[in-house]
Amino acid sequence: RRPKTDFGSEQSERFRLRFPPSLQAMPSTHSLSRRGASLLDVSPMAPYIHEHMVRAADADPNDPERYIGLCVAENLQMWDILEPQLNRNRNVQRGSVAYDAMIGSQNLREQIASFASEHVWGRSVDPDRVIVLAGGGSILETLFYVISSPGDGVLVPTPSYAGYWADLETRDNLKVVPVHTSSEDGFKLSPALLESAYIDAGVPVSALLITNPDNPTGRMMPSKDMNAAIQWARSHDLHVVVNEIYALSVHGDEPYEPVGRVIDNLATDVHEVWGFSKDFAMSGLRCGVMTSNNTDVLDAISELAYWSLVSGDTQHLLAGMLRNTEWTETYLREMRSRLRRSYDVTTSALDAADIPYVDGDAGLFLLADMRRFMDEATWDAEDRLWRKVLDEAAVNLTPGSACHIGEPGFMRICFATEPPEVVARAISRFAAILNNVCVKDT
Repeated sequence: RRPKTDFGSEQSERFRLRFPPSLQAMPSTHSLSRRGASLLDVSPMAPYIHEHMVRAADADPNDPERYIGLCVAENLQMWDILEPQLNRNRNVQRGSVAYDAMIGSQNLREQIASFASEHVWGRSVDPDRVIVLAGGGSILETLFYVISSPGDGVLVPTPSYAGYWADLETRDNLKVVPVHTSSEDGFKLSPALLESAYIDAGVPVSALLITNPDNPTGRMMPSKDMNAAIQWARSHDLHVVVNEIYALSVHGDEPYEPVGRVIDNLATDVHEVWGFSKDFAMSGLRCGVMTSNNTDVLDAISELAYWSLVSGDTQHLLAGMLRNTEWTETYLREMRSRLRRSYDVTTSALDAADIPYVDGDAGLFLLADMRRFMDEATWDAEDRLWRKVLDEAAVNLTPGSACHIGEPGFMRICFATEPPEVVARAISRFAAILNNVCVKDT
């Protein structure tokens, strides 16, 4: 049993304070629809996100004991590099304030195709096969709307990005079917695990969704494992969606191997997702990208793109940024260098605190093994430990239950949201709390 959001608590009730008290006091004379009411009954957002939004808004940046959120996968360490480049592209053109192609302007899609063909996809991609929508979540929700039917299952290897459940289940009415991997073999995905989850799904399965580099482990999937997973999916005639949102955020020694290089023939069943939120540290600008060889998929998405289009101003900004190839090369080098330093400082702090973790080589996070600090191997015990760290150390981690890990006790640490020294301070702070709880030999 995994803990769910309790909207009866005083702290949770603050999540709903979105309007002034004068408006909250107005009586509701019209009821919500069943789907509207369901959003209030059980939030699609995980409790750690709600806690973060409330506590971050209240935090005093000058308080050394302030709340520190290490639970959201954002890179907030690149603004000094981004700011001059973004401000340089503010000569907005007339066309940017008018309607354009709903799947992204021709200019932006050409710039993305040129950049991503070299840096992300590892092959030449025609701009006409590129679609741009308002963020990776919009891309995923819309893509699965056209490749899966209501009630279908989507296989998702775990540990997993927590947001997939909201992306696919809330409005697409799909069922995420977890494929639990094990810490004993380094969370390795295999065709045998996929087959077992497929058989036990209880619903028709129409797709497999893989994240590479992985969130939350921060590991790149070995090419042989990716190839085996896709070949297995093809044996069951499934769509395969590969989310490469962290393709450029590689801080290890080995380069990223995109699925376009792993598979000789992507055919019409493999669809790739990328975006600017993570690799370009722009989570607030909301620009997700996808490409596919499936013309029907692209055409169907274009019919829905109106509801998720990217603002003309943002498109103009990003096209100008990508056009400056000298700057993008400098940015990528510096971004990877800073990620490596943040990772090294984080792991050094964990080593000093004797907290085990999964070695990573990509992404904005790592997975810490907190099992030895739990009084029992249950989800309730993990929730108590997460809450203890949050309330007593004022540090918010991503609990393993949110990542749908198959075994309790792992928590994600996002190390790019704060400067490295602040991350280290946060680890020292919650390590002091952990030293006062039951410690088991592992």
